[in-house]
Formats: sequence, C-alpha cells, structure tokens
Amino acid sequence: MIRENPKQQIRQRRLDLSEFLFPSPLPLRILTVDSSQYLPRLRALCPHAAVTAYGDGNSLEQGSFDLVLAESIFADAKDPYDALMELSRLLTDTGTLLAAFPNVRYHAVLEELQRGEFPVRGRHLWAKAEVVRILDDTLFKEIVFAPGVQDEADAEEKAWAALGFDDYSRDLATEVWLVKASRSTAEVANLKSLYDKKTRAELARILHRIEYDVNRAENRRTLQAFCEAHQIFPDYLRDFIHSTCAHPERLMGSAEED
Repeated sequence: MIRENPKQQIRQRRLDLSEFLFPSPLPLRILTVDSSQYLPRLRALCPHAAVTAYGDGNSLEQGSFDLVLAESIFADAKDPYDALMELSRLLTDTGTLLAAFPNVRYHAVLEELQRGEFPVRGRHLWAKAEVVRILDDTLFKEIVFAPGVQDEADAEEKAWAALGFDDYSRDLATEVWLVKASRSTAEVANLKSLYDKKTRAELARILHRIEYDVNRAENRRTLQAFCEAHQIFPDYLRDFIHSTCAHPERLMGSAEED
C-alpha cells in the first residue's frame, strides 16, 4: 500500500504485522493485545486457532500462547520492560511476539530535534538497538525487523546520512519498524517441536548425568533405552546435545556408539 504523508508530501510504503503472518492448519493459541484489527486476518489464515484478547477478565497462565500480537506495546506501555516480561511469560518456550515501534532515528524526528522540539516527551520512540537490548533482557532469542512505514523519497534520508548518521537498512527513512521476536532460535524451536517438554527435560537430565560422569555406564544404557522408547533418532540427538550441553564433546562418542 502506498500513501502520501500530507504533512511532508512524501510518498510512504505502509505495511503491518500481517507481513509476519502465514497460513497454518494448526490449533495455535494466539493472544492479541490492543490488536483487534488483525482478527479477520488471523481467522482467515489460522481457522483452527484459539484467539484470546488480553484484558477480557480472563486468567492467563504461563506458557499458554504460541503467538502474541501486541502492535503498540513499545509505544504505549507505561513500563515496557515489565510489559514485555509479562508477554514473554505468557508465551511457550517456542512462542513468538509480533509488535511495532516508532523509530527515533526517522529523519522527520531528527528534524524536530534539530528545531528544538522534543517529540519523545509525548510518546515512546525507540532505536532498533534499544529494542534488541530490551528484548534480549526479557528472554527473547531471535529478533527480525521489517519496515512498517518507510519513505519512498530519499533526499532527506541522504542528507542526514551525509552528516554522518548511520543508515543501515534505510533506518533514517523508516518511521515505524515491525519486529518479530521469538523465545527460541529457529534451530532450537525445530528441536523443541518434535518432542514434548517432559520428554526433552528427561533427555536433558540423562545427558547431563553422562556429561558430568554420574554413573556413566548406567546412564549410557538408560539413554539408549530412552531413545528407543521415544523413537529419538541419531541426528536429533546430536543436535540436542549441541544445543543443551556445555561440553558436547564428552557425549558425542556415547551418542554415536549408542
């Protein structure tokens, strides 16, 4: 979608969190936080999903959602850290947060600051580096950005870049960034998706006992029996060892022998 910015007469390309949504037949558990505008899209893409609206008087349990849409969490939350920690708590360990934030490095904001106007007093503005930092602090592992509102014209962008402002990924031309943050990296999420949490926890317990030489021979036999009982294949076991153990070299021989 292309729209004119009436104040500056700059053509802008506008996208929203739908950019991160894909069709899914799975019975996903989705939470929306002030993002009800996405409900028709969610229902069309994920017909079997259970969608919950935050603040409907419902009691929300830890780890009860696969996806959270909270478009304005960065702009509107009184305490963004506490708000993000709460959403992180509500997500499963492979869950994903979708949000957006107004960019403090957008050239129009820099022009306001240059004139002595301080828009940060009336609204929360963020730089991408700050967003990465707070998401890291609130236990998110993998972070992806996409332009939400971005100028088509580039004269102002180039002018600020000429003054020495970094313009990676056209940051100076982007009024709003979209962000996708996951509780696990894609690699770890794939590992977690194959077996349930209880199975992974027991597998990790056995591996750690072998790793630190606790009844090594006995636990090697336990590992072999456990893998056979739960149909854990060798490639998965090797990847699991590398993702969960501090000293994978102590186990790789055992895994290959078993």
